[in-house]
Amino acid sequence: MTGTLTMNGSSLKDEALLVLGDSISKGIVLDPIKRRYCQLKDSFVEKLSKDSHISVLNLSVFGATIIKGLNQVKRYSDLLTAGGMAVLQFGGNDCDFDWAAISLDPGKEHLPQVPLADFVSHYEQLIDILQQLNYQPVLMNLPPLIHERYFASLSRGLDAAVILKWLGSTTETIYLWHKSYSDAVEEIAGKRGLPLIDIRSAFLQQSEVSDFMCEDGIHPNAKGHKLISEVLESYKGKIQSSLA
Repeated sequence: MTGTLTMNGSSLKDEALLVLGDSISKGIVLDPIKRRYCQLKDSFVEKLSKDSHISVLNLSVFGATIIKGLNQVKRYSDLLTAGGMAVLQFGGNDCDFDWAAISLDPGKEHLPQVPLADFVSHYEQLIDILQQLNYQPVLMNLPPLIHERYFASLSRGLDAAVILKWLGSTTETIYLWHKSYSDAVEEIAGKRGLPLIDIRSAFLQQSEVSDFMCEDGIHPNAKGHKLISEVLESYKGKIQSSLA
């Protein structure tokens, strides 16, 4: 059974909170006016950093895959000696394809940045390493993709018709593929008995999910980050029975 997460002062006080992930946990959003990526000052990780009971080390990197997460742990191993809790947020880049290559040669075999089986294997490897370093891994699934927006973003400047045909003539293919990596994270949490921060359900419960996502369809916007913070807040005070 997936464990529960406690983030109240008594459980995290004097402990480090390590965050490993991609642009979502880095707090990157697409500025709708300037139409370029920037770092949100009030991202969900930044809000955690303002809690006097929590010492946050955010090693998230824009564009990171699970492989980059492994490299980050190795690179900063000298900082990871105290143990604590580690929030993991990966999958959105791992499942991504080289869309330019698909546009140019759709008949060729194209693989995602990290194939699903490799993603699961590397994810579990990262969990093992963190546990050896006395960190308690906490997994976060993915916010739902707004696939029409995402397709418009990824195909900009490319042959959109060719890419759409490669996808089976529907952008929903991207949504389902992206979801398979989120599902894999949930399965790993269940298999390993680790806490899961289920942000996906929180997004899907909104009447207009797109209102919480950037125009690129994949990054949560300011409202999305506020929602993630509310999800984290809802875990406070719960007993972490699986980690006791």
